[in-house]
Amino acid sequence: MKKHTVKLIYLLTIMLVFASCSSDNISNVSIKTLDISTFDSNSATCGGTIASDNSLIVSKVGICWSLKANPTLSDSYTLDSIGAGEFTVKIKNLNADSTYYVRTYYINNQDTVYGNQVSFKTTNVILFNPSITYGSVTDIDNNIYKTVTIGTKTWMAENLKTTHYQNGDIIANETDLSKWGYFQLKTGAYCWYNNNTKYKEIYGALYNWYAASDNRNIAPAGWHVATSADWETLRMYVNQRGGGYILREATSAHWKNVKELSEIANSTGFTALPAGKIATLPYGFMDIGGSYSYFWTSTGTLDGSSCVYINSELSIANLQPNCLGFSIRCVKD
Repeated sequence: MKKHTVKLIYLLTIMLVFASCSSDNISNVSIKTLDISTFDSNSATCGGTIASDNSLIVSKVGICWSLKANPTLSDSYTLDSIGAGEFTVKIKNLNADSTYYVRTYYINNQDTVYGNQVSFKTTNVILFNPSITYGSVTDIDNNIYKTVTIGTKTWMAENLKTTHYQNGDIIANETDLSKWGYFQLKTGAYCWYNNNTKYKEIYGALYNWYAASDNRNIAPAGWHVATSADWETLRMYVNQRGGGYILREATSAHWKNVKELSEIANSTGFTALPAGKIATLPYGFMDIGGSYSYFWTSTGTLDGSSCVYINSELSIANLQPNCLGFSIRCVKD
């Protein structure tokens, strides 16, 4: 056999040996992703075990995770230098009510190796400020809301979700989006986002301005829908203390964009959420879990009324079409 033929066979053999070694299965190092037992709407405690015979040095270990299966270092990940052994890490900035996939990995001097995949689903609860003692108020439908005093006024710390006025009259549940946004409706109406009651508990209902301003009052007894003046008082308070971030739920559980200002985020306890809105067709339902909260004030006219936007700031806009669908917050009389 010719010398160059022998060399070629040798090279092919070496290549086959390396090709048969999966990056997920190196015999002298074992890796396992542990089941995830501790998690909430925004974070989870994950871990893994790595055992090595020291023939290959494990230099880095960590967890990678994604909303898609089989996460890699191209997705979100942690990085640690502990080497072999058992470890745990807390991953943050997760979204509520979402399924995440997790894998342990380690890096040695030859490769990056991934462990088995586990998954978990985050919870879906509103994350209030744990340092604040909240009050409560109950509406005519027996929905109970947390309340909080900010400056000189006491606000509901959750979005309104009632389906009746104070006198017991029913608020129309209007599911036909062609009637929202173009002034076809001139009486009070509400609906749930995507016409699905699963959004009720977290985000409350979306109302038109006619419901917000109706003299039968949709607020709980002893309360009223926040007026433009109420919101202006809150705006002045917010401007002196860090902007809209002190009103927003403090994590990425429900917000798309989170500014990491842990020392001031939701320091008021107001806990604004991006509950979406109903816009003029063809848009319809939009912006839930986005970057803004939208609220009606009770101030306005039949030609157009004022609403509030909360993002990094609190802004009051006038002359909004009365048949748009926004959230409502109420203030104690």
